[in-house]
Amino acid sequence: MGFGVKRRRIDTKQVEEIPFDPAARNEYLTGFHKRKVARKENARETAIKRDKEERVQQRKQLRDDRKKDLEQHLADYNAELRKQNPDLADQEPDDKVVDENGDQKADQDLTSQEDAGQEDEYVDEDKYTTVTVEAMGAGGNEEEEALKLEDLDKAKAAAAEAAAKESAVKKKRIWSKDKPNADGKPKKKKPKFRYETKSERQDTRRKQKNKSKAAKAKREKGE
Repeated sequence: MGFGVKRRRIDTKQVEEIPFDPAARNEYLTGFHKRKVARKENARETAIKRDKEERVQQRKQLRDDRKKDLEQHLADYNAELRKQNPDLADQEPDDKVVDENGDQKADQDLTSQEDAGQEDEYVDEDKYTTVTVEAMGAGGNEEEEALKLEDLDKAKAAAAEAAAKESAVKKKRIWSKDKPNADGKPKKKKPKFRYETKSERQDTRRKQKNKSKAAKAKREKGE
């Protein structure tokens, strides 16, 4: 006995009417380019959004790394400061101040250090700088005078250079349509070309023949 064949259920309900929409058909047939442009625009916006999110994550990671480096540098600096000043070892570490951005900065209300040759360290979110402060003695006035003299020399050199440029501009020839020879120098006239007449050509040829005969006779006489 063979396997039974599953019969498909026949839907007795029939569609009464299939409406035809010419506007929808026209939109489908003529909208290929429009849909293609829309897909490209959507992909571009998605890529821009993804790149923006990646940049935000990178900046956040960079801020976190800088914050860690800053905290590590402050810890090393405080440890080195306590090594150099044992009196500060027994004191409590300064409290950290939290600014509006949530970044912690060490309290810089340390004991006043006014000795000559001391080093003050300024810390920023992105970088830190060490500044050496030295006391100014009698040589400060000499340095100031030297700087003034150097500035005066620079000003004189700049004035001389400006004067040289101005004189060069004045000497430069200014050409105009009305006065093409404005520099005052007489313009050399070109010789006017003209054809020789028949008699002039005959005289020229006769002179050339006489010169050639004289040169030939001179050569024969020299031999």
